[in-house]
Amino acid sequence: MSLPSDQDPQDLSPDPDFRSALGKVSALKKTGRQTTPAIKGIDALSTATRRAAAIEQVQEKAALGEQGFELIESEQSISYSRVGLDSGSLRRLSHGHMRPTLTLDLHGYRVEAARDSVWQAVKHGQAEGDRCLLIVHGKAGAGYKDESGAITGAGQALIKSHVNHWLQQLDGVLAFTSALPKDGGTGALYVLLKKAKKRAIYRGFNLYLSHNFTYRARKKLIPLLL
Repeated sequence: MSLPSDQDPQDLSPDPDFRSALGKVSALKKTGRQTTPAIKGIDALSTATRRAAAIEQVQEKAALGEQGFELIESEQSISYSRVGLDSGSLRRLSHGHMRPTLTLDLHGYRVEAARDSVWQAVKHGQAEGDRCLLIVHGKAGAGYKDESGAITGAGQALIKSHVNHWLQQLDGVLAFTSALPKDGGTGALYVLLKKAKKRAIYRGFNLYLSHNFTYRARKKLIPLLL
């Protein structure tokens, strides 16, 4: 860029009085805080869906408590079904006509680890479309050492009793019954899983749409997206 011929280049230099008043100037350091552009479109929808699903899973897992827990006998046969399930489905399950496509063996597990594994197996089975899960819980165990070093649960069907208790609390379980002898007998359970619903996905869609569309527009879009 060229200067006008009638302008002295020295006139462009800073005023000495201004420079002395300003003092020493140094560049600002970066604070490390960075702004992130707002997530839009399908990325926001995916994030909302994952968040809704994660919240729901954490809440359900935390709900597997010990309230109402009862010990059952080592050789006791177990049978449970949700209200409304037809008797034919429970009968086919108990007779082994619904063959397991997923197996969880809990031998050697402590109670806390067994709880996490049961919850994960049910969720994984639903996600993969499995309808029948085989859980091998065993019978009376040799027990295990607690924090004080004492043997806990020797001769008791702890894992079996807890699995019976947990499965009744899981929404993804329709029914369960003791297995046939070839699959473990009273030391194992056939578990009938509910078909996975699109509930979490729907919540993610609705969360995204509520921030970007009017109520009337959402009512029209949701049936098209699901």
